[in-house]
Amino acid sequence: MKIYRLLSVLYYAGLFLVLAGTLMQLTDTHGAFPVFTAGVVPVAGIRLYNVIISAPQKRRINVILVVSALALTATSVAIYHHRSYWILFIAIAAVLDGYAGFRRES
Repeated sequence: MKIYRLLSVLYYAGLFLVLAGTLMQLTDTHGAFPVFTAGVVPVAGIRLYNVIISAPQKRRINVILVVSALALTATSVAIYHHRSYWILFIAIAAVLDGYAGFRRES
């Protein structure tokens, strides 16, 4: 049971770092890339872990969340290369996360 609590803390800390990195990138603050990437790593890892351990009826939603994590990874690459289309990948991840959030309750 302790491992699930640790994974939850890492997941929410990663999401916080993703949000902080996004805000830093929007305001052109130096250091947005490392903060954003430090958040994407645990989020993507835990989402992959959830696909592996999930029940078959929940696997589809977890795969959607992994695709969202891939969009966040693409965001990180776009931020690194100073491309302006990084916001498109954030929007894709937000739409997929929103969809998965509403589908989880069903």
